[in-house]
Amino acid sequence: MKVSVQKLPKSQVELKIEIPAEKFKSFIEKAIFNLGKDLEVKGFRKGKVPKEIIEKEIGQEKILKEAAEAAIKENYPKAILEQKLETISQPEIEISKLAKGNPLEFKAKAWVLPEIKLPDYKKIASQAQKREVRVTKEEIEKLKQEKERWEGERLRQEILEKIAKSSEAEIPQILIIKEKKRMLENLKRGVVQTLQISFEDYLAKIKKTEKEILDSFESEAQKKVKGLLALREIGKKEEILVSEKEIQEELKRVSRGSAETEKELDSEGLKDYIKEVLFTEKTFQLLESFIKK
Repeated sequence: MKVSVQKLPKSQVELKIEIPAEKFKSFIEKAIFNLGKDLEVKGFRKGKVPKEIIEKEIGQEKILKEAAEAAIKENYPKAILEQKLETISQPEIEISKLAKGNPLEFKAKAWVLPEIKLPDYKKIASQAQKREVRVTKEEIEKLKQEKERWEGERLRQEILEKIAKSSEAEIPQILIIKEKKRMLENLKRGVVQTLQISFEDYLAKIKKTEKEILDSFESEAQKKVKGLLALREIGKKEEILVSEKEIQEELKRVSRGSAETEKELDSEGLKDYIKEVLFTEKTFQLLESFIKK
């Protein structure tokens, strides 16, 4: 398989992939077999129709299309791994050469995570100042803990915003769109739970459309996405790892010791989410370690 990569603006790439004729031939053979399994031809038992007749009955165009789809499905992920690309969208596929006895050539365009040029994040983190939390005699320990938590969150956001502001990156629009949608969904839940009215009534009260609200999230969404990408890049640069043991321990904590609940939670999707949460927490803890005491 031959693969060439062209970087496009706005964190997109286009891969040109060529699957050799000999290898593509095996996909054609499989396509003929699969399409011929249920073919009914007079004089032959189902599934026993000769290859030549299958080709004649089904037609080369359909066979080649079936073979190409299978070949792309198998080889596109391999090309992504080979080129060490971190794609964040399904590819747009364009077949440029498809003929029997020839290599299969196709192009695949996809969004990828951008390259992040980081500032001196250790210096930025070291310059942050943690404010002393003061509580009155009337305040209880719980309130102090809550204030400590708020201050911790504020400090993390301050550090991350300064790092993101000094970072350079082309942010993929697809990530900004996803973040704006996530912010909108959070607003919808908040309106229903807090104001006890429907989101449609809320829009009527503030005299805005859903699109206007979505558009108003643009700047904030850009900041959030850039911050998260910068944080992710710092974690990679500092070689922060999350072990399988840590993931399993967090799964047990979330399930609160219930064997049945733990089994329900033991899914790859949840494991990936927990791994990301632990990775983010470890990266923030690293940044906090740079703060001057």
